[in-house]
Amino acid sequence: MNPKSDEFKLPNVKAKAWSKVFGSKVDPLAVDLISKIMVYSPQKRLKPLEILLHPYFNDIKVPNCKINGKPIPDLFNFYPEELATCPGLEDKLIPGWYTGKKM
Repeated sequence: MNPKSDEFKLPNVKAKAWSKVFGSKVDPLAVDLISKIMVYSPQKRLKPLEILLHPYFNDIKVPNCKINGKPIPDLFNFYPEELATCPGLEDKLIPGWYTGKKM
């Protein structure tokens, strides 16, 4: 770091509620998800596989889910390396009805 950088101080800005940023037209689950992703501290921020467990994504976990009338791609065929980043989440990430091939 530059030893002279202490001469400049950033202003202290108060956080604004995500619900106010997005307004009332946005799904409250989406606002909740964003508020858990956009966290300054990496330790408090959701990890990628934890994000997939958020209730916002529950609709894609139902059998025969379609988006705009088209079947969704194979979303639950995780690599072992991906699952290893968050041990113990496999049963929660992969719906019981899913019979796709394992990698």
